[in-house]
Order: sequence, then structure tokens, then C-alpha cells
Amino acid sequence: MKRDTLIVGFITLAFFVLRVALPPATGAQDWSAGLDKIYLDESHCLTVPEIRSDKDSPISCFCRDAIVDARYVWHTYLITRRDPNLNGTELRLQIDATHMCGEQYDVHKAVVAEDWKWNGPEVSRTYPPDDVLRQIKPDSHGMIHYEYTVVLLQRDSSGRIVQTESFAARAMEPLKFLEDGSKRPSPKH
Repeated sequence: MKRDTLIVGFITLAFFVLRVALPPATGAQDWSAGLDKIYLDESHCLTVPEIRSDKDSPISCFCRDAIVDARYVWHTYLITRRDPNLNGTELRLQIDATHMCGEQYDVHKAVVAEDWKWNGPEVSRTYPPDDVLRQIKPDSHGMIHYEYTVVLLQRDSSGRIVQTESFAARAMEPLKFLEDGSKRPSPKH
């Protein structure tokens, strides 16, 4: 898990260095606004506490975000010939995406496709109420540990639900988020 965190950190750092160091290409501003929106949307991907095994890798937020990073470089800099020197960077991002998504996922196809859309399931999460969470005794670091319910909905092309799966996930957060009335962040990936 520590290695995965380092890889994600490296990818994120590389992405931000590219955004700062390189001049924006036509349409890059649209990508930037879209990327922030994509990264914050966890309604169609699984976060760390919800990933049960490698089987869940293709529907993880890690997978989706890694593909989006590679697509950004491919479509913003390589296809437009804005900076063909980024071939190695884009290849590295595809390798990292394959690591995040699993070998069975065709990352290259997802990266180069003009009309690719993330096809993760709808993910809904049901957390215990705050008054229940306040009753949990924090650990020595001030963190409370609790379970919440995750429901995955797979839909067909017509929007009909074809598969439903429900399971429990475990999360933790600082008790201070509940005590001081701060807006709690969702368990992050």
C-alpha cells in the first residue's frame, strides 16, 4: 500500500509539474477545469476503504485518475504536436495506469480513444449519522473507526439496473471533524 501511495504521489507531482512548466495548448484550460471536477467525483469509482481486492482495481478512483492523467498528456500535448518530447512521460503514465487498473484493462485503448468515457458503476455510500459517530471512542491518535455501506449499481446502455452489489467498508476520520462542526471530507482515495 505504501508503494501505491508513492506512485500516486509521483504521478500527481509529475502532472502538476507538467501543468506549470509547459505552455497551455489550445483547449488545455477546458481540460484543467474538467480534471478538477473528475478527480473530486467519487460517484462512479471506489476509494481506498472500499477496494476489497485486485478485482476492484478496474473500478477504483486510482484507475480512473491514472487513465485521465495519461489522456491529458496524450490529447493535450502529443496528438496536437504541442510537445512531442512528452512521449516518455505519457508512456510512463500508461504503465502506471496499467498498474492501477490491472493487466486485464486495456489502458492504451482508453488513453488514445477520442470518445472514451469512464464506465465505472454508480457508487452510493451510506454513512452512520453524526450522533452515532460521536459515540465511538477515538483511538490514541484521535481517530474514530466505523463501517459504512457501499452500493454498486451497474446499468445497461438504456439506463436499466442490471446488477447491484452491496458491502460494508471501514473508514476512519478525526473525531474533531464531528466535534467542531467542520464539514467532514469523504474517505479519500
